[in-house]
Amino acid sequence: MKAKIKKILMKSPKLYTVARYFYRFVFFDMINLIRYKKLEKTEYIIVPNKSIIYLNNSKVACSSIKSTFIDESIPDDYSIHNKIKNLRREYYTEEESNYFKFTFVRNPFDRLVSCYESKYRKDKKMGKQKLHFDEYLFGYIKKDNGFEDFVRKVVKLPDHLADRHFQSQYNLIYDRKGKSRVDFIGKYENLTEDFKDIKDQYNLRDLPHFNNTGKRNWMDYYNIDTARMVRKKYANEIEKFGYEEEYNILIEYLNKKENRNKNMNKITS
Repeated sequence: MKAKIKKILMKSPKLYTVARYFYRFVFFDMINLIRYKKLEKTEYIIVPNKSIIYLNNSKVACSSIKSTFIDESIPDDYSIHNKIKNLRREYYTEEESNYFKFTFVRNPFDRLVSCYESKYRKDKKMGKQKLHFDEYLFGYIKKDNGFEDFVRKVVKLPDHLADRHFQSQYNLIYDRKGKSRVDFIGKYENLTEDFKDIKDQYNLRDLPHFNNTGKRNWMDYYNIDTARMVRKKYANEIEKFGYEEEYNILIEYLNKKENRNKNMNKITS
């Protein structure tokens, strides 16, 4: 029956695309919105034999961290997510609440660039036929119209509709009463050092480097306007996790860059 319906719909590419949008929204997005009050449910990786729980934070070395929980080498091709699917849950039991719970955060400006490069560029180079944002919110950010356009669309979204790759890290980690869901919050910028104590204490594998997008300096993706937009949208995590200095450095960098461009225009005009 499904095959027949698909065959009929594929005769009209536009109708087939609309049907795919509708199917995802009704059978996945709507269910999550009703059940969890947000598009993306919270995902814990629960490792009973290590007595640890990892709160998954996308675009913050999550593939690398997950790979340390299993005793086999994993290629850099997203397969780790399926390998540990039996460890993934949106809740933990009362007994498991005594496990050591941790997560990592990342400079939100850098994280958004990584999201953009990964989901529009790297995945396409890997030969993926269907890209991550193709069906997200009826194709709201399906087209790659450049980083500035991506930012302008992302900042308009309320966090309960945000994709997991750019949802608020603050809202992920803290509940509505301001209580942390984890015992330890490490930083991506200090990943090796912050993860070492966890690795040693719980006998985990060495941390590999996955999902290298090959992006240039993350500051070069921004202009003054987009930097201020991202600062406003992610204000809670910038202040809570200590990324105010990174914002100030970014603004200073962009101002200098703008002045250099003005001087070059004067010379060439």
